[in-house]
Amino acid sequence: MTSQLKTILILLLLLIPALLYNLGDRPVYKIQEVRIAETAREMVVSGDWLVPRYNGELRLQKPPLPYWLTALSYKVFGVNATAVRLPAVIFGMLSAALMFAWLRREAGTSVAINSILVLAASYIGIRYFRSGEADAVLMLFICAACTLGYQMQQYGKDKHYQWLFGLALGLGFLSKGPAALAIPLLTLLVSSLCSREPKKFLANFSLPGLILLMIGAGAWYAWIFWQLPDAANLFFGRQLDQTFISGTHAKPAWWYLAHLFEFFAPWGFLLIPAGWWSYRQFKLNSLPPYARFAWLWLGVVFVLLTLTINKQMQYALLLAPPMAVVIGHYLAFADGVFAKINKVLFVIIVLGALALLAYALYKGATVLALLAILLFPLLPRWLWKTEAPGYATLLVAAITLFAYLYSEDYVSKEPRKVAAQTLMALVGPGQPLYQLRIETRPDDGALSFYAGRVVAPVTVEQLPTLLQQTPELWLVAEEAAHLPAAKIELLAEADDLKLYKIQSKHD
Repeated sequence: MTSQLKTILILLLLLIPALLYNLGDRPVYKIQEVRIAETAREMVVSGDWLVPRYNGELRLQKPPLPYWLTALSYKVFGVNATAVRLPAVIFGMLSAALMFAWLRREAGTSVAINSILVLAASYIGIRYFRSGEADAVLMLFICAACTLGYQMQQYGKDKHYQWLFGLALGLGFLSKGPAALAIPLLTLLVSSLCSREPKKFLANFSLPGLILLMIGAGAWYAWIFWQLPDAANLFFGRQLDQTFISGTHAKPAWWYLAHLFEFFAPWGFLLIPAGWWSYRQFKLNSLPPYARFAWLWLGVVFVLLTLTINKQMQYALLLAPPMAVVIGHYLAFADGVFAKINKVLFVIIVLGALALLAYALYKGATVLALLAILLFPLLPRWLWKTEAPGYATLLVAAITLFAYLYSEDYVSKEPRKVAAQTLMALVGPGQPLYQLRIETRPDDGALSFYAGRVVAPVTVEQLPTLLQQTPELWLVAEEAAHLPAAKIELLAEADDLKLYKIQSKHD
């Protein structure tokens, strides 16, 4: 067995079990994940894969590729939480494989391995590689476009790379919109300008590549505008306003900077010494091209995220690939005082992990499976005596995965996260069931997902009309609706959600 194959197997022994461990145990709760899970479920049930619907209502705010991927997962594995998250696992691993292949050729195995461990075994990496959201899908296509563009700018244009570059941009846009175009194109443009060869930017494009870009990015939108012009204008205009103008998740400009170390823990703390060391290397003209490109890529993403009105944690995942390259390069080559800084930080992390383990055992947590994830990859690393990954880097990655999975199992469980699942288990398939719409909040798609049918949102004003059509209905709400002409009975409650039976007094 070659040294390279041994190294890859060690990576897989660490990452695959960590990504798949209890993947379906966590409830489908977070709104971004719920929207994809329920929209995909309604696609499968209705057979209409072109017009997304959420709780029975049109949902055109986001492109459909993540819905399609989740619907395909349902077709293979059934409608369940594991199937919701498998596309993210697959696309996260594909991103890691793509980055590994690119960096191994550009920088060698050590940098490639370090970068993959930083990418997948950081808090934000493991968080979104195990979540049924669209961000891991988007990240793959941005990575593909950036690395393909880098290859063409460094080594000359290649028609196959040009085609793949256009396809990556198009599919990225179909995953989550304009970021898939803005990040690679601006990064490559800035890179070509910094190298004082702006014409290299044009080497990324060809007519077949542009055609693939337009088909991937525009075919579905063109079909929607043709079939549903009024709805398309309303939804797409609303999405542009919420993202770039009004902002439904508006945060101050410095928000990402304030959370950078937290999101990319534990590796984020290395960004400061890595930046200092890279600057010194740059001044000595010894910073390699791929590392310069990674810093430019990181800067472009950071500026774009800072300028965008909406700011959420999942958007910061787009910082992960270039940050992984920057830190992976630093870990492989830093020496002198920087190597000493790394050792101190690693010792602190190991001591923290031992404290966490002692706490878990004190609380009586069953951690044997998690400990296997932590320790098992270290055994072949010791037996095979491979040069990469280094023991320290592998150990820190394993500790990070252990800490995240432990917190997911024992620390972050809250009653409100299982409220929809708990209540929907009490409802029969033929019972008329609705949820009370609250104008200031999005409708709860988790109710529909766990009920296996659309739990339509209604207002209090609509309930008397519904009671004329059926003598009894069930309603999920936070508080009972005020209906003088109806009898209201509380059937069950879970955290802040309550299940009511409502009957007309005239029956």
